[in-house]
Amino acid sequence: MAEEPRVIAEQSYPVTDPAMLRALAHPLRQRIMWEFGARDHLRAADLAKITGEPANAVSYHLRSLAKAGLIVEKPELAGDSRDRVWVMSHPEGFYFPEPSAAGDALLADRLDWLRGLMDETLPRDPLAARMQYMAAAMLTRDEARRMGEEVVEVFERWRAHGIKAAEEHPDDPARVFHFTAAFIGNPRPGAQPVDGPPEAREP
Repeated sequence: MAEEPRVIAEQSYPVTDPAMLRALAHPLRQRIMWEFGARDHLRAADLAKITGEPANAVSYHLRSLAKAGLIVEKPELAGDSRDRVWVMSHPEGFYFPEPSAAGDALLADRLDWLRGLMDETLPRDPLAARMQYMAAAMLTRDEARRMGEEVVEVFERWRAHGIKAAEEHPDDPARVFHFTAAFIGNPRPGAQPVDGPPEAREP
């Protein structure tokens, strides 16, 4: 019997709490969470330098994210009692199982980024990596899920590499970390969902 495929989203923490959703509705907090996803830990001063926002404004948003349960303090990484170091409360990441304004805003941000990536008329950031790949494959739903999980495993391996490299080279401006993947099934009209090899299917 074939192993039941894992759903990729189940590897992440489902965001359903209203306080979390409200906290993530702010664009700067979304940016801050993207930065946490690419690094092991951050201070307000680090984020102020990365985002170009005042440190006191960043501190305010960090407190809001902490109050919502999205980040937590890591005192063992602090240099002294005044040093506040933060990490994601769920380092495996977050996802939105139900429609929400925060989820829609994050999706819109990713789609805008993809449009900019694919628009050859826009100026390119000389430090940015730029790659496009679009293809189609004849897969069952089970096979598509497994393929997606393999791709995510590759992303996560490189994300872990980037976290370590960012710690070793914190002031390297050439490091980039944004990547987005979408796996979309488009069955023929009237097709019924089936999984497994042809010989295992009912006639």
